[in-house]
Amino acid sequence: MRRILVLTSILLIASVAALELKGQSGYLLLRLNGWSIETSPSFALIALLVGFWGLQFLIHLLLRFIHSPRDLKQWNQRHRVKRAQKQLNQGLITLAEGDWKKAEQLLAQSAGHSENPLMHYLGAANAAQHQNADDRRDRYLKQAHQETPKADFVIRLTQAEQQIGHHQYEDALDILLQLKNERPNHRKLLQLLTQSLSTLQQWESLLELLPRLRKMKAFPTDELVHLELQVETQLLTERTERGGHGALVKQWNHLSKKQRHNPVLFYHYITLLLTVGSREECETLLRKEINYQWSEQLVTLYGTFSSSASSTLEQQLNSAQKWLALHEDSAALHLTLGRLFIRSEVWGAAQHHLERSLEIEPGSATYQELAELMKHNQDLAAALHYFEQEVALLRGDEQPQPPVNRYLPSVAPAISNESE
Repeated sequence: MRRILVLTSILLIASVAALELKGQSGYLLLRLNGWSIETSPSFALIALLVGFWGLQFLIHLLLRFIHSPRDLKQWNQRHRVKRAQKQLNQGLITLAEGDWKKAEQLLAQSAGHSENPLMHYLGAANAAQHQNADDRRDRYLKQAHQETPKADFVIRLTQAEQQIGHHQYEDALDILLQLKNERPNHRKLLQLLTQSLSTLQQWESLLELLPRLRKMKAFPTDELVHLELQVETQLLTERTERGGHGALVKQWNHLSKKQRHNPVLFYHYITLLLTVGSREECETLLRKEINYQWSEQLVTLYGTFSSSASSTLEQQLNSAQKWLALHEDSAALHLTLGRLFIRSEVWGAAQHHLERSLEIEPGSATYQELAELMKHNQDLAAALHYFEQEVALLRGDEQPQPPVNRYLPSVAPAISNESE
C-alpha cells in the first residue's frame, strides 16, 4: 500500500511538471559516443521516472529470487505455527472431553512448532496423569521447563498437584517446601502444602503453617477452624502416645485459654486423660468446665467413668443433681444421673432418670442402660423390650412409648431412701 502511494505521488509530480513545461520552448540534448538524443524536458522527466521504477522492479525481482529459500522457510514456519495453534485448541477440547490418549497425542506432537509450547506440555502432562503414566507426565513437565524456564514455579506447582492426585505425597511435599521459599504467600501453594502435611500427619509443621493460612485466607473460615481443631487434637494424641500423662498436660497447657475452653478440644483432652491420668483428676476438670459452660457432650461423658473412691461418686451425684435444677429438660443430664445411680445401686432413681431421658429425647445409649438395668433385676421381658426399642431407633422406625414399669419398687421411696 505504501509503495502504491509513493508511486502515485511521483506520477502526480511528474504530471504537474509536464504541464508546467508544456508551454515553454527549449529542448534537451544528450550526446553519447557519437549518438545524440534530442527531446523535450517533459518527456525526458517522464522517461527518467519510468526508467527508475523499472530498475527498482528488476532489483526487487532479483532480491525475491535470492531470498526465495528463506521466504519459503518462513512460510512453512508460519504454516506449522498456525497448525500447532489449531492442534492446541483441538487438544484442549479433547482433554476437556476426557479423551486422554488423543489429547496427549495432539498436544505433544504439535508442541515443537507452537509459539506457546508451555500450554502444550502442561496439557499433555495432564492427559498422561489421567492415564496413570507418571513417567510420561514427568517427561512432559521437564520439556515444559526446558522450553519455558521462566515458568518454573508454575510447572513445579503443577507437578506437585499431580503427584498429590496420585498419592505421591512425599515427593509433592519436597517440591512444595522448595516453592514455599520462593513464594510463601501463594494461596494455591499453601492449600497443596496443607493437604500434603495433613495426609502425612506432620502436625507440628501444619501448626506452624496455620498463622499464614489465616493471614492469606487460604481456606474459608469454618474450614480453618476445623483444621486447627484437627491439628490440636492430633498433637494431644501424639504427645500422650509418646510421653504419657506429663507430655499430655504440658501440651494442653501450651494452648491458649480460649482453646482450652473449646468443647471439642476439652472433650478430647479428657478422653485422653482418662487413659493416662486419675479418675479424680478428670472428675474435677470436667465438673469445673461444665460449671463454666454447659455442654451436653461433656455432661454425657461425666457419667461414663467411675472411681474406686466413693467420695468421687458422691461428688459426681451431688454435682449432677445441682445441675438438674437449671437443666431439667436435658436428656444428657438425666442419662448421666441414671448411670450414676446405677453405680450407687439406687435402682429406682436410676430407672426414673433413664425413662425421663427417653421422654425428652430417645437415645441408643439410654435404651442400652435401661435394658441392662432390667436384666440386672431379672426382668428379661423388659430388657428385651428396650433392646428392641434400640434396634428400632437405629433403623429409624417410629418409636412406641416405653411401657409402664411393673418390676421395680416405686421411684419416690428409692430417692427418699437414698437421700436419707
